Amino acid sequence: MEKRKFLRMQSQHEPCVITVDGVTFEGMVADESISGAKIVDLDLLMMPYNKELQLTDRGSTISVNARNATRSENNKFELGVIRTELLGDDSNEDSSAMLINCYVQHGDACVICMPIHIESEDQIVIQLWDGVQFRVPRTQLRPMSRIERYEMLADPHSLQYTVAMYGIKPGSPCEDRKNVFDYEFGSCSDCAVASLTASQ
Repeated sequence: MEKRKFLRMQSQHEPCVITVDGVTFEGMVADESISGAKIVDLDLLMMPYNKELQLTDRGSTISVNARNATRSENNKFELGVIRTELLGDDSNEDSSAMLINCYVQHGDACVICMPIHIESEDQIVIQLWDGVQFRVPRTQLRPMSRIERYEMLADPHSLQYTVAMYGIKPGSPCEDRKNVFDYEFGSCSDCAVASLTASQ
């Protein structure tokens, strides 16, 4: 059974807005506690671990940090946040770990890309891992959480293609899967997938 320092209370799914580097995303507060909240129905493409955000609901704005993310049944993301003022010692970590990353279909695999300019609701300029930039319809982009990506990498054909595209030295399937995951998501001590790879 999961133990929390503060009791989480279910919300009435009140509308809220999170602001990421000046860009706003509408969502709903699903539950909340003294320490943080779970925001649902977010249409996200990328989200770094521990990213500082602004959460606005009920007419007030507070600073929070992104801690975990999952995809819901309606294909939107659920984001767990903690109040910045309550961060522990790990708040000073310079982590490059990601909670959500963005992918585009390339040959037989989904490969990581960086959205660098949203031209409209339909068109986005992206940059691939090799620095090449081009314009794609938003519908071609596929954001994924850590668990989703790790499960996708279980497909041997997709894994081999991805390793070759990134120029990663091939090894065993287990090593390849971990190397691709580490390349795309970085490392984070409380990451569920990091625990999985350590046990293999």
